[in-house]
Amino acid sequence: MHRSEPEAAPSGRLHGRLLQILGAVSGVVALVAMWQLGVFGGGGDREPVSAVDGATTEWPSTAGESSSAAAAADASSSALESPSESASADASPTPSGGAATSAPPSDAEEPTEEEAEEEPAEGLACAAYLYLDEEWEDSVSVEVEVVNTGGERLGSWEIDLDLDDADVYHHWNMEALGHDWFGSENWNGRLDPGEDAVTGFQAEVENDFDLPSSVTCVAAE
Repeated sequence: MHRSEPEAAPSGRLHGRLLQILGAVSGVVALVAMWQLGVFGGGGDREPVSAVDGATTEWPSTAGESSSAAAAADASSSALESPSESASADASPTPSGGAATSAPPSDAEEPTEEEAEEEPAEGLACAAYLYLDEEWEDSVSVEVEVVNTGGERLGSWEIDLDLDDADVYHHWNMEALGHDWFGSENWNGRLDPGEDAVTGFQAEVENDFDLPSSVTCVAAE
């Protein structure tokens, strides 16, 4: 018998173990490949994996932008048309049964008494205005303006200087008629409409004397 045949058994065992190791490695590689394909292959029923968790921003499409621009144009056109529509809606129609009336202007004022006196009167008329010229401790000097306020020429005029708290002791350009009445001179009595004559007087007064703005005037032909 030969002893060389039994020596081949260890090498056969080594080859068998190598094959087993290669088979196991191949199995592991296959499993890894299948796992990678399952995760990254993107199956039809598997949702894509998001790289960042959280809300995602959707970029508007071209159709969305065109629809937004059209909506903005419609809003601006309606805003331009709204004032005329609101104005027409606010305008209240005039009642058909009555005529529109307008209120008189608020700035219309009635003429004052002085303005009414300055208006020319029909016939013979005159006015006498008093102006304080000088004032002393117990006397005053007063200027008198007699004006023809009528529509005809005056032949003469008379004024009443019966003043409270005053006693006339001197006068000029007029004659004393008695009882505090004074009349025109021959040269200043004839006055055309609107014409005036200037006279005056001095009087003793008391402390509470108050000079009136005008006195009674009587016109004559």
